Amino acid sequence: MGEPAMEIGDRELEKIGEYVKSHLPQWIDETASKVHQREFDLLERVVRVEEELKSLREVMEERFTAVDERFNALQKQMDKRFEAQQTQMDKRFTTLQWTVSAGFVILAALIGAPLLL
Repeated sequence: MGEPAMEIGDRELEKIGEYVKSHLPQWIDETASKVHQREFDLLERVVRVEEELKSLREVMEERFTAVDERFNALQKQMDKRFEAQQTQMDKRFTTLQWTVSAGFVILAALIGAPLLL
């Protein structure tokens, strides 16, 4: 690499060591407080996310309930419509049955009338 710019003696190394020893607890406290603050911020964010998820779950449940109610209402409405349609078809079938029966009676009377004479 190259030659060192200056030689550090034992005395300077001891001064540096003492300086580091005297300031190390302060540096550790500063770093720890930053870490604790970050952990606290993350914890707050987690709580907010959990609350939002709970809120979304409640909204989803309300929507599912509304959809179920709407589906049941539509089912009842369709049942009523089919019942009305069935009643109408029953009336038509009864009318058709009477008309066909009356037609056969009239035809039988017309066919049987010349034989009686």
